[in-house]
Amino acid sequence: MASLELARLWKLHRIDASLLDVRARAAVLDAGVKESKELEVLQKEDVEVGGKARVLQSELTDLELANKGIEDKLKKIDATLYGGKVVNPREVEAYEKDASIHKKHRGVNDERILALWDLLPPAKEASEKLDAKIKVAKEKLAVKVSTAKASKAELEAEYARLNAARPEAAKGISPALLARYDSIRSKHAGTGMSEVVRGRSCGGCGTLLPERTLQGLKEDRMMTCEECHRILYFSEGVI
Repeated sequence: MASLELARLWKLHRIDASLLDVRARAAVLDAGVKESKELEVLQKEDVEVGGKARVLQSELTDLELANKGIEDKLKKIDATLYGGKVVNPREVEAYEKDASIHKKHRGVNDERILALWDLLPPAKEASEKLDAKIKVAKEKLAVKVSTAKASKAELEAEYARLNAARPEAAKGISPALLARYDSIRSKHAGTGMSEVVRGRSCGGCGTLLPERTLQGLKEDRMMTCEECHRILYFSEGVI
């Protein structure tokens, strides 16, 4: 069996390993990177597809307003011509010429309006389909972000709990052993101990341990792996 001090160090190691695990899980939290990129692509597409529909709709609205303005001008001309206010032939001719110009402009507008009535529906349909895709993409992204935030909060709480438990776990371990453990941890990405697995292998690097190392462990002496130099933990009868 492992000595009491090594058992305490193993408990500390388990806390440190859990802290490493929490940090590793936090580092790979999915906050919707893929969904965000997909949304960005759709939004760029909307600049062209949705923009086309908006431009056509804006043009149609402008032409309809322009024709309404022309109709108002033609009504005023008609009221002037047939209201008995103008009798001079030259003035009549001027008003009629003005009316002819307005009617010509209205005719040009009408032709374009007819063309827009053909162009606008498919453009609107394409824009609406894209809007639906963007809505779905936004919803997916929102779910991913919300889930990531919740997971982050849970990990932060778990990290705080483990970190608070560490000082208590370090009690009863000699400063010399703690210093050696921390030194090894700094060289092995935060892992200073490894468990003996399958009765004779280092759980950290997989090296087959020599008999002298195994014998030292059975005698409750502190032993390290000759390959990775981690402190070994051996619990006879458990492994």
